Amino acid sequence: MIIDCQSCPVRDLHCADCMVTALLVPQGAELPLDAAERAAVTRFAETGLVSAHEASSVSARREPWAAHVRAVG
Repeated sequence: MIIDCQSCPVRDLHCADCMVTALLVPQGAELPLDAAERAAVTRFAETGLVSAHEASSVSARREPWAAHVRAVG
């Protein structure tokens, strides 16, 4: 299934009620690191590329969707 906002019959009228819009808009910018990300940060700290303090305060972040992204599917 492809959902295309460009062909939506209620585009710009009911976007706030649309589940697709709710899924595409990031709610929280900061997320906890997953296991692979945490392992990478730990290795950076072990080799001295970042301090232990910096490594302990790292979080992932959601990037906003690019303006050209118009479909999900």
